[in-house]
Amino acid sequence: MCENKELDPRDLNGDGKVTLSEKVQYGVNQAQEKVGKAIDDIKADAKAAVEDAKVLYGKAAEKAKDAYGKAAEKAGEVAGKAKEVYADAAEKAKDVYGKAAEKAGEVADKAKEKFGKA
Repeated sequence: MCENKELDPRDLNGDGKVTLSEKVQYGVNQAQEKVGKAIDDIKADAKAAVEDAKVLYGKAAEKAKDAYGKAAEKAGEVAGKAKEVYADAAEKAKDVYGKAAEKAGEVADKAKEKFGKA
């Protein structure tokens, strides 16, 4: 007769008897395996989080670079327009000054003419 006995996994020395010491050691081994698996899972999650952060940083850096480029371009355009406005204003001021000087000369001539006769 062949008996098919299942071996108790807690029988660490294989003598067919499970002692208190073997039960404790088996529990410790099981706990170590679960802690090791938990640590491996945490490491994998942390590594994935770091990779995700790198991707997000890259995207953010690219967007910031693009925004900076656009802002610099707009600033250049604004500066160019400001120079044009300044040049136009300076030209108009020059014209107004010239006309005012001319009119002042005419007024002075007329005043001399009137006072000269008086």
